[in-house]
This record gives sequence, C-alpha cells and structure tokens, in this order.
Amino acid sequence: MEAGLIVRVSACAASLLTAVWLLLPTILGPEVQANLEAAAEYAALEDPPPLAEPFPEYVNWLPNLKVNLGLDLQGGIDLTLEVETEEAVLSSVQRDLVPIKTAAEKEGVKLEDVKRDRRLPILQILPAEGTSLDAVKTFLNERFSAYVYEHSETIDGKSWLIFAMTDAARDAVAKNAVDQALETIRNRIDETGVKEPSITRKGERGIAIQLPGETDVEQAVAAVGTTAQLEFLLVDEEADQAPVDAGLAAAQAALPPAEFADDRRLSEWLSDNGYLQPGRRLLWEHVKADGVEVRTASYVLKDEVLLSGDDVNDAQTNPNPQTGEYYVALEFKPRGQAIFADVTGDNVGKRFAIVLDEKVRSAPVIRERINGTASISMGGQNIDEQIKEASMLALVLRSGALPAPVSVGEVRTVGASLGAQAIEEGLLAAVLGSGLVLLFAAVYYRMSGIVADITLVLNGLLLVALLAVAGATLTLPGICGIALTIGMAVDCNIIIFERIREELRAGKSVRAAIDAGFDRATVAVLDSNITTLLAGVVLYSYGSGPIKGFAVTLMIGIFTTLFTGVFVSRTLMELVNRGQRARMSI
Repeated sequence: MEAGLIVRVSACAASLLTAVWLLLPTILGPEVQANLEAAAEYAALEDPPPLAEPFPEYVNWLPNLKVNLGLDLQGGIDLTLEVETEEAVLSSVQRDLVPIKTAAEKEGVKLEDVKRDRRLPILQILPAEGTSLDAVKTFLNERFSAYVYEHSETIDGKSWLIFAMTDAARDAVAKNAVDQALETIRNRIDETGVKEPSITRKGERGIAIQLPGETDVEQAVAAVGTTAQLEFLLVDEEADQAPVDAGLAAAQAALPPAEFADDRRLSEWLSDNGYLQPGRRLLWEHVKADGVEVRTASYVLKDEVLLSGDDVNDAQTNPNPQTGEYYVALEFKPRGQAIFADVTGDNVGKRFAIVLDEKVRSAPVIRERINGTASISMGGQNIDEQIKEASMLALVLRSGALPAPVSVGEVRTVGASLGAQAIEEGLLAAVLGSGLVLLFAAVYYRMSGIVADITLVLNGLLLVALLAVAGATLTLPGICGIALTIGMAVDCNIIIFERIREELRAGKSVRAAIDAGFDRATVAVLDSNITTLLAGVVLYSYGSGPIKGFAVTLMIGIFTTLFTGVFVSRTLMELVNRGQRARMSI
C-alpha cells in the first residue's frame, strides 16, 4: 500500500476515534457527566478541600463534554417579556434633571427650577429673573440636544418653559432600554447557573427567554422580571400626616380600585390634588398575606434620589448572628461610599428609606455616620423564605437594575416527559430516514454504496461530536437538520459516483476513473454546499429558537459532509479498489 494512502487511512481512523471519544460522556450517561463536571469545578478551586473519596479514574482522560439538549428535548420554561419602553423614556428625562441644573449653574444660565411632567417626556424649566428664553434654548441645544422648545405654560402663576424630547431621542432611548434589559437578564441568568439558556429579542421591545431544565416558574420570573430599581431617599420628618390621611380617604372614594391599589398612581393623585407638598412622594412598605402583597406603613419621602443601584458594587446574603434573620448586605462603589457617609453624617437622628421598585424595604433611623455599607432586612417570613428572597434580591442587585420595568407575557412550561417523548419520536424519525438512505445507497451502488454508508455514519458521529465541542444546543429541529445533512451527504456521493460511472463508460481504468470522478465532481459538490451554508448563515442570523437550532446543525453538517464525502470517501474508494486489476462495484 502506498505511503499517501496509509496516511489518509490513518487520518480517517483518527477522526472516527476522536468522534467516539468526544461522545463517550454523552453515551455513558448523566452520572458520568456529573462526575466530570464536579471534577472540573474541583480542579478550578484555588484552595481545594480534601476529598472524602477520590473521583473515578475516567475523569482523568474523558473530555468534560456533552450534547446540550434544548428546551423542546429536556423540558423547561419558555417565557416572553415586554420592556415598558415608555417608562425608560420617562426615567431618562428624570435622570437629566440634576445634570441640567448642574450644567446650567456652571455656564451661568440661572434657572429657578427644573422638573419633569410625570406622564410625558417633557422638561418644565422655570428661568430665574433676567434669564431669557433664547439663553435657555441655546443652553439646551448645545448641552442637551435631545430636547426642543415647544411653548410656555403658566403653572401656579409662573411662566414655565416646556421642552419635549425629540422623537429620535425617544426611539434611541427605547432601543437602548431593550438592549440593556437583554444584557442584564443574560447576566442574571448566567449567575443562576442555568445551562444553555436562549435569550433573544422578539419584535421591537420583546425578549424571548428559554430556560432548559428549569421547572420553578415563580423563581424564574422573579429572577428575570424584577426591575430592581434601588433608591435611597430621606424621610420627610416634618411632613404632616393629617392631610395625607385625608387624601387617602378621598382617593379611595375617587379612584377605581385598580388605580387606588397602584402605589405610583395613588402618590401622583395625592400630589395633583394638593395632599402632598411639591417634591414629595408617598410610598409604602408591603408584606405578603395569604400570597398577596398588602400595604403596611406609609412614608412621605423627599423626592431626591441620593443613591441608586448604580452606586452598589456588591450585594451578598448574610444571617444576623443575633436574631438569625437573613439580610442583604450592600457594598457601595467609592463614589457611593462618599455620598452615603456624607448623607448619614449630616442626617443623624433621621430616617433613611431604602426603596426597591417603588416599595419601601426598610426605613432605619440613622444613628451615626456610616462608611460605605448598608443592609436590607428580610424579616417577617420563615427562614426558608428569607433565604430564598435574600438570595434573589442579592442576585438582581449584583447584576444591575433593568432600565425599565418589564411585563411578563406568555409563560409556557415543557415537561420532561414531553421532552423525552420528543427525543424518542425525533430520533425514530431521524433513524428511519437515515436508514432508508443507507439502504438505497447500498442497493443501488453495491460495494461503492457500502463505502458511502460508512462515510455517512462517520459524518453523523462527527456532526454530533462537533455540536458537543462547540457547546451548541441540540433541539428537535436540530435532529431534523441532522437527518437533512445525511440526505445531503448522500447527494454528494451520488454526484461523485455518477461521474465515476461516466469515466468508466469512457473506457478509463478503475484508478483513473476514481481520480477523474472525484476531481471533476468536487467543484459541483463545493458549489452546492457553499450555497447551502450561506442559507444556514442567514437562518442563524435572523432566526430564533427552533430556526437557530436547525441552522446550527445544518452549518456544522456542511463541513462534516465535505470532509467525509470528499476526503474520507475518496480514501475508502482507493483502499477498496487499490489492486491493478480491481473490478469496481458501482
């Protein structure tokens, strides 16, 4: 046997052995996979503790790989979130208030007050005496070009200048809000350790999330749907509670039950009707009673956010050694530490409210200056509930707040039994389809067909092995993609075999016919597979969920088909027909 053929046969055998080796953890089952993952985690520890018993010997030579199954194969949670982009736009206007005041003061543009409309993305600016409209317009145009002047409006006997956010700026804020929400949710899910989640945009403001293997819908929704807008505000210790109580009674009579139950809407109604002083907010603590949140204590807060979740560097769950109750310990960034120390130092004896998603979590009295740490108590629940809520709260605070609230749309759960049935039916369909293809090749092309069958089996093994190496997720459409790949691989062999038949009919020897058939047919094979690869790229780029799963297997299958259909097939054909007087069975 010539040296070149020996090398190519060795390469084919090596590819087969490598594919089998890569797939062994998947073939051997969950227990082996669990041991491999545990060994990898143990090896990654900086100071690993001693093991009670050693890991099995196979963890030293088996690869820590497995074929990840998608939602439709192993079950899990499929949910859709809608980002409330209107709230993101309003929040953007709110964040601009302090920078506008600061920049105006630096540039000598005197403003008496700057505030925003609570329902529309509109700035309301009250210029100081002597400050002209042109001066304000020039300042906003140069420093805050997202706003354009609309008109003047008399409020409480004073002439306010109304600046509205442009449509382009609103669209940009809305798009960025969805992008940021997508990234924040991805960070949160990564921290939970969910394997192979799918997080993609859906429409203009939707986010589609698939969590394979997860079953706790409530926890999943809490992890990805909690806005986690953290704010620190001072309680107005001088506020008169009597008008607030009168306003609450009036609001209960005037507002529909749904609006009265909405904390924000109720606070706005009290402000609009004069029961709250300007620059004040009324917020409540909430407790769960029979699974329903109800209001408890109310607080009149100064509507000036002194610190926010952006100032938090870390959040961890800890037990109180004295009471046993759990709390979330917050560590601030350097800027936040300085502000927190100054605020607590200047307001000893006053209450400092910690507000999460417009609900007061606690309002402790400041006893002394505090340097850079705070805590949120989880009291009022059993220990298991405290641990669960504290862990979830620490998670969402570490990963950052969503730029806008999200509403949960469709929630769908896929049971493990349904996933097992899908695997069984999908594999049955794939095996039957592939079996018919293999049978046709063996019957129609005889010995050459058997060679083609061997390359098809290797093609399938390599395809699944590469899925494991790439960490791709196998879905039910992916199984269909594998069956399609087998069919396309047969097409590759048919093109080559028919070309060889033509060369044999032309009177060429077996070896010359094989060489000419592969050489002349390879161009056509490359053309057809490259065009299919481009289609797969488009499907992967613009598709989502099942379409992406199909595209992944299709694209990987293109490369394995070219390798097995051209290189491996040619090597085996030359090996089988290597004699000088060989008679080709084709």
